[in-house]
Amino acid sequence: MKSNYKTLGDYIKPVNNRNKEMVSTDLRGLSMTKEFRKSTSNIIGTDLSKYKLVYKNQFACDFMSVIRVHKLPVVLHEEEMPVIVSPAYTIFEIKDETQLNPEYLMMWFRRPEFDRYADFRCDSAIRGGFKWDELCEVELPIPSIEKQREIVAEYNTVVNRIKLNEQLNRKLEETAQAVYKNWFSETNNKNQPLEDLIEFNPKHSIKKGEIVSYVEMSDLQEEKMSIKNIAQRGFTAGSKFKNGDTLLARITPCLENGKTAFVDGLNEDEIAYGSTEFIVLRPKPNVSKFWVYCLAREDDFRSHAISSMIGSSGRQRVNSDYLKEYKVPLVSEEDMCDFHSAVKPIFEIIRLKSDENQSLIKMKDLILSKMTQLEPEKEREIQWN
Repeated sequence: MKSNYKTLGDYIKPVNNRNKEMVSTDLRGLSMTKEFRKSTSNIIGTDLSKYKLVYKNQFACDFMSVIRVHKLPVVLHEEEMPVIVSPAYTIFEIKDETQLNPEYLMMWFRRPEFDRYADFRCDSAIRGGFKWDELCEVELPIPSIEKQREIVAEYNTVVNRIKLNEQLNRKLEETAQAVYKNWFSETNNKNQPLEDLIEFNPKHSIKKGEIVSYVEMSDLQEEKMSIKNIAQRGFTAGSKFKNGDTLLARITPCLENGKTAFVDGLNEDEIAYGSTEFIVLRPKPNVSKFWVYCLAREDDFRSHAISSMIGSSGRQRVNSDYLKEYKVPLVSEEDMCDFHSAVKPIFEIIRLKSDENQSLIKMKDLILSKMTQLEPEKEREIQWN
């Protein structure tokens, strides 16, 4: 089947359009997830005419990062309006889009096998690094343009459903937070210490080496309650938690970036462990687990936590004892129960949509893996579902 692969260099060419006429001031960077991100750089006084323009269906690529991050940051620009990127990036486009679909090629770049190839070529290159010549030597299956469009459509259907679920969950979280704020935050009557309501870093026993569920810091998301991935790993050391707990990142910059999670993906009574940089927050009796999570997302609470950070620059951590002293309004058992009942359906829907996305992500990865099964010369039909 490898004989049916085509050399990418026959289908792409570099372009070098500078922003001389100030066509755009929309400066973008390239993320490790192979997406454009808004630049946070201060561009006041910067000569943007030297930056490179990226038009629709063109690719921006950062060859210099491969040897450092072990993947190739490459992004397809799909918006109508052009953007600008660093002059250090390489911009390229497809010579003939009736032969190779840009979105199909971007799918190939998203495959983990492609990044492993780029990393391998980086290590084996005489001069080091992954450059234009190495990219041009990439081989991939290129079926008919109709088949490419069919594959892209299937892939985009899954990706768009994932995005739709993420948007819904974001709105649901905002709703839950609004309910919390309306009930508990808009009051100056804050005189109850948090340690009366929350147990910090509860104790559990896990045998050394026992295979249990594990959560890394990278699996906590900045603006979502759901944990991206739960792995299985032999226990060594770390924080311990169970369903209903809230995980709060205690180290900079993870805390400032909002890494917080609600644990609800474990088996009943299962004890998992994770990063030593988590603070585990568990509700005490008659306290809603949903209330604890909403509190952890509250702006005042997060500001208080950040103000308590101690340690050397770049490695500062939250002082848990300082958090225990944080004052919250005196909440009646009846109000806590009513709040719990009000937001419980919201949290349940978020859980369902998160589970659905996990299945969709597996489906998306399966579509990418099936690209190697294509036989362009025979146009063999593949079942994508």
